[in-house]
Amino acid sequence: MIAWKQSLIGYEWLIHQIWYLEVGAEETISPKPHLIPNARAHLLFTPPHQNYSYDNGENALIGAGSHLLTASEHLLLLDDYAPLKRIGITFRPECLYILNAASAAHINQCQWFDWLTPLFNREFQQNLWQNTSDPQTLIALIKSHFDQLNITPNQNRAFTVAQKAITTIEISLTEHHISDNLIDIETLAVACSCSRRTLERYFKQVVGMSVKQYLQMMRLEQIVLALYEREQDIDWAAFSHQFGFSDQSHLIRTLKQQLKQTPSKYLKKRDLTIDIYGDFE
Repeated sequence: MIAWKQSLIGYEWLIHQIWYLEVGAEETISPKPHLIPNARAHLLFTPPHQNYSYDNGENALIGAGSHLLTASEHLLLLDDYAPLKRIGITFRPECLYILNAASAAHINQCQWFDWLTPLFNREFQQNLWQNTSDPQTLIALIKSHFDQLNITPNQNRAFTVAQKAITTIEISLTEHHISDNLIDIETLAVACSCSRRTLERYFKQVVGMSVKQYLQMMRLEQIVLALYEREQDIDWAAFSHQFGFSDQSHLIRTLKQQLKQTPSKYLKKRDLTIDIYGDFE
């Protein structure tokens, strides 16, 4: 398997990361990973014949070829089979709005949307596939393409408020471990110099979900990361308190609801992922 990820210098405000995955025909994808609820949209370039399937337990988002997996509120099983290749662009949660202002309405969807074609046409995709053997060349091609698109931060009020809110949340995550008491919506509204109602309206317009939903996703991401990094026995009472839960049973109920498994089951299987190709931040 070949897998790497990098930031796109100069476009950190737009793109979370660029990544590449290649799994050979002789390799096995086991266990098949689950992508946790995720606020970031993933633009995936794949060969036209390569199938994709993201199963949320009730229905599957399926198709073939390149596609955009938008922000998802659900746990998704990546029903992948070798061989496969993916070139990915993962956008910041607020930044798909810059490419298409109506994109926030596409939450929980997966397809090649018509508005993507003028931005990332067949010629661009063919150029990418001709240079997958050299990560730096591939990154340079993608950067050159975005330079030509001349994409700049949106200056309207809705975007600037949503961007400020997400940046504030990211800073709080860097400085602390997230919990229910880390940052509330009222405090966030003050940081964004607007009312709570305005914050919630603009955030929904740009990101496609409520501030509360986004905060829950970020807490879930931090919990999964923390579990992934633990090699020894966990003090569940302390772990629950660290992430703002009143007790261990509250934590377990929440994870069973959102991840369809208990923390102890995940620690045995380790089949959850934040990045779409199975790696962690």
